[in-house]
Amino acid sequence: MQVILLKRNEDFGMNPYIVLLKPRVIWLLILASAAGYIYAAPQIEWNKLASLLLAAALSIGGSAAFNHYWERDIDALMARTAKRPLPAGLVPPSNALMYSLALSAAGIAAGFYLLGPLPGLFVALGWFFYAVVYTMWLKRRTWLNILGGGFAGNATFLGGYALAKGTVDLPALLISFAIYLWIPSHIWALAYRYRHDYRKAGIPMLPALIDERKAVVIISVLNILSAAYILLLYFIFGSGAAGFVLVLAGVAATVATSLYALRKTTDEAMWKMYKTSSPILALFSSRDATLRRGRRRIIPLLKERTPRIKQAQQRGPPLGPRTRAFLKT
Repeated sequence: MQVILLKRNEDFGMNPYIVLLKPRVIWLLILASAAGYIYAAPQIEWNKLASLLLAAALSIGGSAAFNHYWERDIDALMARTAKRPLPAGLVPPSNALMYSLALSAAGIAAGFYLLGPLPGLFVALGWFFYAVVYTMWLKRRTWLNILGGGFAGNATFLGGYALAKGTVDLPALLISFAIYLWIPSHIWALAYRYRHDYRKAGIPMLPALIDERKAVVIISVLNILSAAYILLLYFIFGSGAAGFVLVLAGVAATVATSLYALRKTTDEAMWKMYKTSSPILALFSSRDATLRRGRRRIIPLLKERTPRIKQAQQRGPPLGPRTRAFLKT
C-alpha cells in the first residue's frame, strides 16, 4: 500500500480522505437514520443514538469512499468530478479501496454489535444498495440505476426505526418511501445540469438519454409528487403546528421552483429547483423530533384519563340536582 497523502484538496477545502466520505451528501442520510430512531423511540436513549450515528457514519461514509474508488475512471472524464481526490492524484487507488473497505466493515460490524441484528441488517442493506447495487451493478448499465440504489435511503431510516421499536411496521415503510421518492428527482436534477458530462462518460443517467424538454417535465413532476407525498405523510402521522410549518415551507418552495422549471425549461431554473429541493428532506426528518415531543405529551394524558372515563361510563350519566333531592327524601 502506498503512503497516505495528506495534502488538502483545495477545490473542496478539506483533507482528501474526508472528501472521499462525501460529507455534503451523507449527512442527510445520517440525519434520516437518527430521525427514524427519534420518531419511534418512546424515550431517547442517548447511548443508543450515539451508536446508531457512529454505525451510520462509518457504513455510509465507507460506501461513498468505495464509490469514489470504483468510479475513478469516469470521474476523470467529467468536469464536475475531475478534481476529486482519485482523478486529481491526491489519493492512490489502493489506499482509497482499503480505506473504504475498512470503514464499511467497521460500520457494518458496529451495526450488528452495538445495535442488534435487525438494525444491523438495515445498516448492511444501506451499504449494499449504494456500493453494490447502484455503484457496481446498475450505474453504468441502465437509467434505472438511481431507482435501484435509492433503497439505501429507505434502509437508513428503517435502521433507526428498528433500533427504537425492535421491528418494522407499515408506518415505518411508508415514511421511508419519502426518502426513496426524493432521491431520484434530486439526483436527476443534478444530472440534468451535467448531462453533457454524463454523455461524454457514457453514463446512462435519464437526463442524458432523453429529450431535454421531456427530462424537465419528468424531473419536475416527480419533484412535486415527492413533496406532495411528504405533506400527505404529515397529515397521516404528524401533529403540532411547528412541524407543519417546517414541512409546509419546504413543500411550498419545492412546488414553486418545480413549476418555475416547467415554465422556463432552462438550466438555471432546473438548478434552482435542485438547490431548493435539497433542504426538504432535512426539514421532513427534523420534524420527527417535533412529532415525538407531541406524542409524549398526548399518550400519558390519555393513559391518565382513560380509567376515569371508564369509571364514569360504568356509573352511568351524572344525576341532576332535582333527582338527587328526590332520592334523599
